[in-house]
Amino acid sequence: MAEHPNAARVREALGTFDRSDFEAFRSFLSDDVVWHVGGHHPLSGDYRGPDAVVEYWTRTQEAVGGTLRGEVLDVLANDRHAGVFNRVTAERDGRRLDAVLAQAITFDDKGRWTEYWALADEQEEVDAFWAGA
Repeated sequence: MAEHPNAARVREALGTFDRSDFEAFRSFLSDDVVWHVGGHHPLSGDYRGPDAVVEYWTRTQEAVGGTLRGEVLDVLANDRHAGVFNRVTAERDGRRLDAVLAQAITFDDKGRWTEYWALADEQEEVDAFWAGA
């Protein structure tokens, strides 16, 4: 069975992140996107609009010297929603992050991301990694 077009677009969008091509990533976001970053660390919170999301991703990559990477494990998608399992790794100040995120995405009629949520398998480890970022 062929992959849903939105699943392919999610993989493409996440690939732009690994290349730190945030301007290309911006093209996958709706003008009113809301990006929810869970946990209890300095980068947690809601980011509204493409500029805020790109600024968030720029800050994360700067904080880890460009080492943050994702490995898409699985994508399930339809016209309105996607569920993603994504393994993320990074290094910062002698510490290593290795977590699996369960991510939920909603799309507009053009397939652009309107809302994003993520839940880490080991949120306390993620919080400790980003402490002081």
